[in-house]
Amino acid sequence: MMNTFFAKNWFKLAIGAVLIAMIASFAYKLWFTNGVQDERLKAMKQAPSFQLQDLDGKTVSSKEMDGKVRLVYFFYSFCPDVCMPTSFLLSQVQDSLKQKGLLGTKAEIVSITVDPKRDTPEVLKEFGSRFESKPVPGGWTFLRGDEAKTHKLAEEFGIMVIKEKNGDFSHSNAILLVDSKGMLRNYYDAGNPELDADYIVKDVVTLSKGK
Repeated sequence: MMNTFFAKNWFKLAIGAVLIAMIASFAYKLWFTNGVQDERLKAMKQAPSFQLQDLDGKTVSSKEMDGKVRLVYFFYSFCPDVCMPTSFLLSQVQDSLKQKGLLGTKAEIVSITVDPKRDTPEVLKEFGSRFESKPVPGGWTFLRGDEAKTHKLAEEFGIMVIKEKNGDFSHSNAILLVDSKGMLRNYYDAGNPELDADYIVKDVVTLSKGK
């Protein structure tokens, strides 16, 4: 009797099994990637917390940024090569986020200097003024703090910083993507010539929707 049932309904049962497998696979991805289907954006770990000073000397806490998607970049203004073009890229990202109405409300750019002794507030203000899309208060924030603690913070983010004998720094040239809950979601290789503002902004928009 049972064999007859399977013989008559094997096709329906097979289709049902496939559908169940597909639903289970979708549920698995939804659970383990927080609803983001792009594997690049799955949560990696909790981003390290920090308290640093902005260019007006006000203490800024990473906790205050919760609720906004963040792009974090460790740099220094005296950098002879990668920091300027990467900061220019961030200025393009800022411009795009502003046009989309996300800047300062659902998204923020955070540039943290690894060279606070030379990167005084005045120096960083001048650095920011070099870009056509100038830093918008609450949208693109420059931060500084104790040098040793900042280097430790960079290391906790997964960024290498080495101080050279001439006072310059070797560092990983990466932009970090942090979601609104403070989870690290992606590293962008800023040295990749194919990386552009649109690519980054697309991810920021995705996470700004709570994905």
